[in-house]
Amino acid sequence: MVWKMLLLGVVQGVSEFLPISSSGHLLLGQVLLRVEGGLTIPIFLHVGTLIAVVVFMSRRIGGLFADMFNREKERRIAGWTLILYLFVASIPAALVGILTKDTIDRVMYGQPLYVAFFFVGTGALLLATRWGRERNQTFGISEAILVGIAQAVAILPGFSRSGLTIATALLLGIASVEAFEFSFLLSIPAIAGAALLDFLELYGTGRISQLAPSEAWVVGIISSAVVGFAALWAVKKAVVSKKFWLFSFYCFAVGVASLILLLVFR
Repeated sequence: MVWKMLLLGVVQGVSEFLPISSSGHLLLGQVLLRVEGGLTIPIFLHVGTLIAVVVFMSRRIGGLFADMFNREKERRIAGWTLILYLFVASIPAALVGILTKDTIDRVMYGQPLYVAFFFVGTGALLLATRWGRERNQTFGISEAILVGIAQAVAILPGFSRSGLTIATALLLGIASVEAFEFSFLLSIPAIAGAALLDFLELYGTGRISQLAPSEAWVVGIISSAVVGFAALWAVKKAVVSKKFWLFSFYCFAVGVASLILLLVFR
């Protein structure tokens, strides 16, 4: 079990932040590795990637808090405005997660073939950013809502949260660095919320004992955190260098490969 959790931690760390769908890879990984663990696996692996993104974005988070309580009115307004946009962008995914999570989990784990097609959908949107033009547009309420809707769609395994949110921002003309930072600031409540929903489901069904600490869970947390930090660096470099669209080919390949594998191992 330890080596399987190590592999799943690496998969989670890479795919949570690269635009290639962590939920889709994790679902496929659990199916192909025949790992039994239910909701406990996503909970522990989400803890690892949450640690990674908070550490990676710590300077930006610190700057945001400094702006919120700055003596200069202009900086203070800018800080609170960004908080408002992050809040607004978080609402669609929160509603979808709370209202439809059970249905999504049941359908996706019962029919994982859907994941293959959603990978292709992610690839198509990533490829579209190749022809997008950066207009140094800044976030407004409408941009925040559209990015929030993209994040809600990415609750479906196979659609990448980072891929859809960053691609949407780029296609709206948002500057690349701002698109990256907004996406991953937005990921903090999203990742924490996903883990919390899984935890509450375990608690509500009386399976909370499954969260008992073990060597395998520790390995999963550490591996997902370390690999996730490296993945964040890679994504930032790709976005800033205007090569984000190159990840589309990976999504297309995984979509086709997973379709073949799932048909063979059904």
